[in-house]
Parts: sequence; structure tokens; C-alpha cells
Amino acid sequence: MKKIRYVVEMHAFNLLAFSVFGMLFAMRPMTWLPTLVVLFCGVWALMSAVYREKLRTLIHEGDWRYIAWPLVGWFVVCLFIGIWHLGIARKAFPENAFRMALAVTTLALSVNLMAKKSFLVGLSVAGVCVALNVVYGYKVHDDYFPRISGTTNHPIHFGNFATLLAVLLSSAALLIRSYGQFFRVVCITGAVFACGAAAASQSRSSAGVLLCMLPLIFVVKTDKLHQWAVRAAASITVVLVLVIAASPAAQEKLRLKEAAADIQQVEANNYRTSIGARFAMWHAGWLMFVENPLLGIGPGKYQADFGRRIELGEVPMGDVVHGQPHNDLLHSASSGGLLKLMAYLFLMAGPFVFFYKKYKANRHDLDKRAFPIMGMQVVAAFFITGLTNSNFDLQIYSTMYAVLVCVLARLSVFEINAAEPSTLSSSAAPNC
Repeated sequence: MKKIRYVVEMHAFNLLAFSVFGMLFAMRPMTWLPTLVVLFCGVWALMSAVYREKLRTLIHEGDWRYIAWPLVGWFVVCLFIGIWHLGIARKAFPENAFRMALAVTTLALSVNLMAKKSFLVGLSVAGVCVALNVVYGYKVHDDYFPRISGTTNHPIHFGNFATLLAVLLSSAALLIRSYGQFFRVVCITGAVFACGAAAASQSRSSAGVLLCMLPLIFVVKTDKLHQWAVRAAASITVVLVLVIAASPAAQEKLRLKEAAADIQQVEANNYRTSIGARFAMWHAGWLMFVENPLLGIGPGKYQADFGRRIELGEVPMGDVVHGQPHNDLLHSASSGGLLKLMAYLFLMAGPFVFFYKKYKANRHDLDKRAFPIMGMQVVAAFFITGLTNSNFDLQIYSTMYAVLVCVLARLSVFEINAAEPSTLSSSAAPNC
């Protein structure tokens, strides 16, 4: 039994680090393995006094509060809002927020020398799988719907996560030197595959995630490969912009003509388009917040309220009456008022501050800055995609965000406390 416990303790984090992206595009359900590890850690924290004490010490130590308290606070606020509006009912319990709070228990897992490699191998595997998703969609499945959705069952989600994968693989290739040139070539190849997959999804919102590559331009360059990659990326970007501007077929494929037509329809007071529907949903969400500023209208009530406002003529009719406003800020504000909106902002700002502090402390150390930068990229990517989608209303985004934040936080500190790879930093060690 002790041997089994030792094996589990030593490799549970490695499994989590690999599976968060390694299993994402491989099979459905996409997050079953990370969820299983999170559930295991939650049960372990409940059953083991030693693990609970380890977790309690961690949460109250140094900067870890920027990771733990936003995730736990999000669950507490969502639970309070649910009970306030719905009473003691099943729908009042926020399952997605609970998964995020439960992910905090993974922070106490032991981290060893294989942890970083496990995460990077997971990214590389995802780069292959995301390309296979596109091949299957176009060649094998021969889907009549031209937008690839892969294992996510929706092209927007597929495009968002494929683009985030491209960002992380690019960062790994340009910032991490320790695994040699072959590894870096694999990461760059995977990033190209992921960009192609994002284009195949035809998700316009995923293009915003590419902004998360900007830190790779402004940080101190790792080596000549980093310098030349930045120049090559700039040149390719200019060429692509010129090609798209000169090619109506490319504009049609990327749904740019559709976007222009949608905006023209909105100007003609027709909101039955993709962009027009979002304008209508955002307007409705804002009105709900203005009329219920403190605690909102409650979870699960957006669709009915939206329909009522359409009938009263307060907001225009979009394509359909949606169940959420397709914007995390407005979804939080309309369903939970200022309280939930502040909890959402804390959910974004807390981890970002954690990763920024780790990066700032090690920005001149080329070997210790990679994972803090990746952490900031993850937080920024979820915030950007949340401007046109209600991410945390969905299980996949809730699980991915919480697990990615926890994994990258542990890897960021592991890089700093490499002298003690299998344990958390003690109180005698300097806080980081």
C-alpha cells in the first residue's frame, strides 16, 4: 500500500500536466482525465490530514493566495448567488465553479523532474492530434459543415483551444532551450499545425488569442532562433495580411465577408446575424445588470428575461433567443450583479498577478521565465475569448482554466525552487 501511495503521489502531477492538453484533442470527453485527477486530489484532501495540512500551509504561504483564493472565491460567490435566487435546489449548485475550486487541491501534489517534460510532451501530442482532427473532418468524416469542430463538438471552442495550443507551443519553442533543437522543431511544427486547425475552425474570435504571442516579441531573446523566429513571424504576418486583402476567396473562407455583411445588416436594423445577435445579447445583458446591479437576475434566467425584453421591444431579435450573453463580463454582471462581476475580475487578475510576479523576479533568467510567461498567456487568452463567449458557463473552459492555472503555477515555482523538486517550499525557504 505504501508503495502504491508513493507511486501515485510521485506521478499524479505528471499525469495531470500531460493530460490537460495531451488528451484534449485525442478523445471525448476531452477533460475526463484531468477531472479524474482533480477528483482524486479532492478525496485525498478529505481523507488525509497530512495532505490537508500540506495544502493549508501552501495556500497561506507567499503568493499562492493569488491562485487559490480566486478559484475558491468564484465558487463561493456562485453558490451564494444560486442559493439567493433559487433557494436550496439542485440548479443552485454551481458544478463548473465547484470543479474550479476543487482544482486548488492539486497544488499540494508533489512535483518532480518529469513534470515539465510531461506538460511539454502533452502539448506536442496535442499538436499532432489537432492536425488529425482536421484531417478526419475534411477527408474521413467528409462533414457537410465546413467548419471543423473536432473533439470539442463546436468550431468556436475548437478554434479557441487550437490557437491557445499554438501560443503555448510557440512559447515553448522559443523560450525553452534545455531539450535541444529537435524538441524546438517539434514545437514549432505543432504550432503550425495548431494555427492551421484554428483556421479550419473558421472561428473569428480565436484570432484574438494570437495577441498573447506579443510577449515573445518584447522579452529578452533566448538565442538566434528566437530572434529569427520573431522576424519570420512578422514577415509571414505581413504576407498573409496582403494575401487576404487581395483574395476574395480567402476573405470568404475566413468569414471576413460575412462579418462585413453582418455589420451592414446591423446598420439596417437587422440583428438576425452572428454579430448582430451578439449585439442584441450584450444589450440585453447590460439592461439586466442595470436593473439588478447588486446580485443580478440569478443563474439560468437569462434566456427567459431575454425573450421577455424582445417581446417588449427593449432589445432587437437576434438569430435565436440564447441562454447567455456570449460575454463573460456581462454574463457575470447579469446573473450575479456587482458581486459576481468582481469575483470574475478577481478570477482573472489574481492568477495573472501571480504569474507576473514570478516573471518579474526571473525575467533575466532565460531558464526560469518560460512557465510564468505561459501562465500570463493562458489567463489573457481566456479573458480575450470571454469577450465574445460565456466561457465559464461551460464545463470545458472551467476545467481547462483551473487546471492550466494550477499546473503552470506549480511549474513556475518548481523552476525557482529546483533545489527541492519533489516538495513545496518550506517556511524557511525564501518566498517566491
